[in-house]
Amino acid sequence: MKLQLLQTGILRVNTWVVPLCKNFVFIVDPATSSITDDENCVVEYLQKNNLIPMGIFLTHGHFDHIMGIEILKKTFADIIIGIHKDDANCIGHNSLEMQQKFFSSVGLRSTELLSEVSNLPEADALFVDGQTLFSACKKNLENIKNNFSPLDYEELKASLENWKIIHTQGHTKGSVCFYNENEKTLISGDTLFYGSYGRTDLYGGSETEIFKSLKKLQTLPSNTQVFPGHDTFGFTLGSQ
Repeated sequence: MKLQLLQTGILRVNTWVVPLCKNFVFIVDPATSSITDDENCVVEYLQKNNLIPMGIFLTHGHFDHIMGIEILKKTFADIIIGIHKDDANCIGHNSLEMQQKFFSSVGLRSTELLSEVSNLPEADALFVDGQTLFSACKKNLENIKNNFSPLDYEELKASLENWKIIHTQGHTKGSVCFYNENEKTLISGDTLFYGSYGRTDLYGGSETEIFKSLKKLQTLPSNTQVFPGHDTFGFTLGSQ
């Protein structure tokens, strides 16, 4: 499986464009921003390559990972926004309150940044541990089922069922990883990096919980390819 990396936003988040079937993809952590003058880069990449984005799936709700959801939702009206239920208040119409707590915990006071993460689109799907991406988005997909041919819908369903949601709280309360057992692929967000793990000193973080989450990830095959939320393009789980 070949994931496309687009590093976006103020902290150069690893935004992943993940293939599903045919020209369907989903987007992980779009961080594009007018502040960094890259707000259109994900949209332009999708349009240039004739890709159909069916979902924006967030590994967590920190400000640097969510800034690009609004322009994607405006451009692709039927795209499904998914986030874990424990981070759902990080986006949506009341997102500013939670984002201010994150900012305060690291001493940030940028009104320009806060304006980028206020009044965001609401989540369409709320993740829980152990779901597949299809089961998490089933109701939303049913609403737009007529947009697809019956064959495309079945292939899309099968592709989404290959991706499992793993709740890996610690970096935030609602941090998740996305795991494809068939492809031995893990999209780890800010839970796991090469040789390290996500910070836990922001609001809602927990050192105790992230260690529990890391132990959960250690049960995956050692040849699993890991695609994190920042920095390194990818590494194998066994290289940790």
